[in-house]
Amino acid sequence: MTALKISEINEGATYSAPVYLDSQFLLLDEMQPFSASLKRFLVEWGFKEVLTEGEPQERLRKSMPKAKPALNASSFETVDINAVFNDEEEPKDRTAIETNQQLAEVIEKAQKEIAALSEYDIEGKIAVSGNVYNSFKDYISKIYTRFVTHRELKIGLLSEAVQILCDFMKNNRKYLLQINPLPGDKIDKNFIVNHSLRSTIYALTIGQNLRMPNLKLVELGVAALLHEIGQIRLPPQLYLTDRRLLPNERQVLMTHTILGYNILKENGFPLSIQVGVFEHHERENGKGYPRKISGNQISLYGKILSVVCSFEAISAPRHYKEMKSTHEAMIEMLKNQDKQYDDTVIKALVQSVSLFPIGGYVFLANGKVAQVVDTNGIDPRMPIVQILGERDANGFPRTIQTNSDKFKIIRALTKNEIASVLKALKK
Repeated sequence: MTALKISEINEGATYSAPVYLDSQFLLLDEMQPFSASLKRFLVEWGFKEVLTEGEPQERLRKSMPKAKPALNASSFETVDINAVFNDEEEPKDRTAIETNQQLAEVIEKAQKEIAALSEYDIEGKIAVSGNVYNSFKDYISKIYTRFVTHRELKIGLLSEAVQILCDFMKNNRKYLLQINPLPGDKIDKNFIVNHSLRSTIYALTIGQNLRMPNLKLVELGVAALLHEIGQIRLPPQLYLTDRRLLPNERQVLMTHTILGYNILKENGFPLSIQVGVFEHHERENGKGYPRKISGNQISLYGKILSVVCSFEAISAPRHYKEMKSTHEAMIEMLKNQDKQYDDTVIKALVQSVSLFPIGGYVFLANGKVAQVVDTNGIDPRMPIVQILGERDANGFPRTIQTNSDKFKIIRALTKNEIASVLKALKK
């Protein structure tokens, strides 16, 4: 490879082969312009050279995208998506538009079905919400597939889809939160899709708890949905392996935040969304990556994505580790070891999901086993639960408010206990 001095690379320069920071750390794809902001970052990070096997390619300067400013706290601002990405600027793709329309129809049907159910029929509402969950999973899969095949992402259409999800979650969030992976669930090629959807649901849950304005909520949702998009440009064995990564492999995997940022920049996403994706592995204590920034240097979206990405990863199956229950994951987040996460965001997560998270199973002081079905706005330690195996006068599972007496939660069930309970219920 040829070493290029960063100080001598002109703004907008492109090369006929990918550009690397070292022998494995991919920085830019072939023919991707070397922007002024990227050059500034590399200098700030202490890099002096980059590597490539390609030759410099001349391009008309006026055809280059306008350079983005350096990323800093003051750069975090909301962009009016509808004003910037109107119909004339974003070419209409019939297949993508029809995909959004189909999603909207699924949600509209689900809203009507839930409204027609009894207020006590939580099982029925969860089943309908499961259809919504699977429809969004299919939608995200199509978005990622289209990016792989067509190299494009549409901010307008993605924002529309996230808005649809936001609207559904306003009244039905607690049902979506009950759809969690179970012990024994397999990790497959849909790993990124499943992780992205669950992270998006958690992110929007926190955003709604923080009473974020609708436009920022949609931006946050788009950032959550795409926060792992950079992994698409990495070998799948790096994130689907059943072993712990070697140091050099982990270094390569860590490039996905930069790759994701570059993908969103190439496709014209608002800077605030780019930054959120770029910073979702930064930590409050400055020990994250890629820039090792801390505290108020991290954007709001970056702080939220940092929390939900970690919470989801702890409570979901992974090839290289045993999954933990959502309660165990919540306890780990609350411990906030080494002060990795923002306290306000952690508090919003607990308040909106509960100390014993929705969907989890618990053992009560009266000897009963129950499933958490809703939060308690006054005390996150005492959520609303359904007693397993018991029915009320209307024939629905018995629903109660936990307390500090006979309905006190003693502990969360272990994954083996959950498996046994679910097996017994199916008989």
